[in-house]
Formats: sequence, structure tokens, C-alpha cells
Amino acid sequence: MAYRVDTESRGGRSVCRLHDDATGAAAAILPSYGFNLFSLKLPVAGQVREVLHAAPDFAEDPKSPGRNGTPVLFPFPNRINAGRYRFQGKDYQLPLNSRPHAIHGFAIGAPWDVVEHKAGDDGAHLVGRYQISKNTPEMRPFWPADAVLQVRYSLAGRRLSMAITVSNPSAEELPYGFGIHPYFRLPIVPGGDPDRTRVVLPASNYWVLEGYIPTGEIRPVDDRLDFRKGQPRTHLKLDDVLTGLTLEGDRGVCRLVDQALGAETRLGFDRNFRELVVFTPPADGVIAVEPYTQTTDAINLEGRGIEAGLRRLGHDQQETLSLVMETVG
Repeated sequence: MAYRVDTESRGGRSVCRLHDDATGAAAAILPSYGFNLFSLKLPVAGQVREVLHAAPDFAEDPKSPGRNGTPVLFPFPNRINAGRYRFQGKDYQLPLNSRPHAIHGFAIGAPWDVVEHKAGDDGAHLVGRYQISKNTPEMRPFWPADAVLQVRYSLAGRRLSMAITVSNPSAEELPYGFGIHPYFRLPIVPGGDPDRTRVVLPASNYWVLEGYIPTGEIRPVDDRLDFRKGQPRTHLKLDDVLTGLTLEGDRGVCRLVDQALGAETRLGFDRNFRELVVFTPPADGVIAVEPYTQTTDAINLEGRGIEAGLRRLGHDQQETLSLVMETVG
């Protein structure tokens, strides 16, 4: 069989790996630390190459969960202003893990349960499950309802797919937002020429921010934030929230182009995702492109009557989302 799933111990932690032996593609996930997809090797420009960025010892000694691999952000992505919000007449104060704000939800560094790992004719698959009350019970008082998040990673050929299911086991209404925070290599080969790269993003607008928090105003992208025709990675300094996303059919596509290789990494998302955060960390040759279902601080913006993408589920309701990472060229 061309597809395999195996598990190994690294520093006392289990690392799950997905393989496509026909193409050489491989993915590595750390279930005990946010179900983080921290390595993705895909065929590109005639070789199998790493397309994600993480610290070399991330599997053995995971830390800085928002700075490595593919952090999973739930039940809210990015910041909640001062960690405070009001929902259905009740006030909440979240722990401030990015002072002066709360950031990126509860699942990002939590231990997840692996509920399925198998290889079939259609690829290698790994399914993880996170529940607020089970995997981070200390956080349950800080959110209006319990929530279950299930993520299925599937590897086949030159593509890693994510199928996401969010469900509400509570009697109370569940407000939520979901996002991922993948760190991509650009140039794909370390040491490549950043001038010969292009970041192409399908966003026509951006949220005006003050101290990383949206004011509620949306403007058309200016020269700094217009990536529709592409900009080189060189000298970009970004931590911005883009919106007004254009779809190709039923999917939006972000393209990270390495012109020297004649190849690119693509990140696709379904129509449930309405915002893109783009962030350039201090590390050279790295960029984070983050599809979100809502903007930053959506729960407070919606409390002010501003439509910001906050999703709501009633008892026993669920929703499904999908994302794709792949290479071309």
C-alpha cells in the first residue's frame, strides 16, 4: 500500500506521521501539543521539500505554540480585547496570555485525543479530537458553552487536507471562531532569494486596527496590503487582518510563489473562511498566512452590532469546514 501511518516517541511525546510512499510526501503531527502539524514535506520542483517552519527540536521540547508549525486556534482565533467580553447578558474575563489581551483560544497547546489513524486507498489519515471540558477543563468557566472540535488530516500525493467539525454538546448556545496559523517557508528552500518570491492573497479589504484590535472600520487595501497581484516576501512587516476575500469557484486560494524554483505552495479554504491574517515573524524566509472564520475580537464587535463573523451553534448542532495545503510545480 502506498499510504502509511506510524507513531514514534520523541522526547517522551508521541509523534504521528503520515506517508505517501509513491510520492515521498510526509506529514508529522504532535497530538499532545495542540494537534500541531509541524512538518509537511511535499514534492516540489523535482524533490520532496519541507514547506512549513518549526523549531528543530519542536517535537522533543515543544514551546511557543503560536510560533511553530500549524497552530490550531479555537474557540477563538487571534485576540479578545483585554480578555473581556459579554455574551447573552453575562460578563466573562479570560486569562491574559498575551498581555493586555487573550489570544488564540484554548486548543493551541492542549493535549488532544487521537480517535483514528489509518491508511486506505485514498490516503493516510489522522483524526484528533479536542473538547474544552475534557482536554482543558480549567478553561471551561471562561467560555459560554462546551465545544467539541475534530480535525482530520489526510495526506495523498502533493496535498494535505484538513476536514474540521465543530459541535456543541451543551444546552447553551456556543459562540465560536476557528482558524489556523501555519508558518510557511518562503523561499521554499532556505537561503533562497526573497526578491524572487511572490505572496498572492485574494483580499480586497482590511480591518483598521488599533493595538492589534479592530476598530470596526473596513477599508479597501492600500499599496502595503494589496497582494492580489503579488508582492515579494522581501522587507514585508505585517500583522494585519485582511477581508473581502475572492473565491475561485467554491474556494479561496493563497499562493506563495518561489520564482527561482518555478513552484509554489498553495493554501486553500472553503467559503466559511472570511478573513486572512498575514504575519511576518522575525525569522527570515518565513510567513504566516492564517485563514479565519471571523475577525479579531469578533465577539466584542458583534456586541456593538458590527458583523464580524462570529459563528453560533445550538445544542447538538455542528458545522464542517475544510482547508488544503498543496504544492504546484
